[in-house]
Amino acid sequence: MTCARYVIIISFILFIFYPFCESKALTIDKSLPQFTLNLDDDNSTQKYLGLKNKKSFTISHIQAKLILVEVFSLYCPICQKQAPIANKIYKHIQQNPELSKDIKVIGIGAGNNQREVGVFRETFRVPFPLFPDPDFVVHKKLGEPRTPTTILTTKNGKILSVHHGVIEDMEGFVLEIKKIHAQQ
Repeated sequence: MTCARYVIIISFILFIFYPFCESKALTIDKSLPQFTLNLDDDNSTQKYLGLKNKKSFTISHIQAKLILVEVFSLYCPICQKQAPIANKIYKHIQQNPELSKDIKVIGIGAGNNQREVGVFRETFRVPFPLFPDPDFVVHKKLGEPRTPTTILTTKNGKILSVHHGVIEDMEGFVLEIKKIHAQQ
């Protein structure tokens, strides 16, 4: 292969994976862009999020003070490493009565359709609701953050914490969530 072909191949790969590069759009104390997610007929998701008879919703519809949003992709190996950590964070929240009342966790599958989100849920035994974003609509509104990205936001969309990549210090992150929760 010639040098020109290598440059073309590398450029193509970089173009394909560009949406997964880190974005500076998500910043603490800024507002989370408005986006809408579609609900399926899963009553447990509607009950968990406090949504009644809705086909779609925004973050502000969720019955919680804080929402932890995990942006992931089935095809992202770093997201696969993050999945068990996100599950543990969810379990920590659920095991604390004050936190479980005030904080809800959702995942958004960037570039993933319903089937791919289902595969991710089953493969990694994800206990919190996951929503597909097959055309990157939500991902683009969020400023195309690399995956995984974990966002803690208020119900009104004020960003309180953003973490790109694997959360290496899960206990420290849970303590950060507790500290932020206590200030709300």
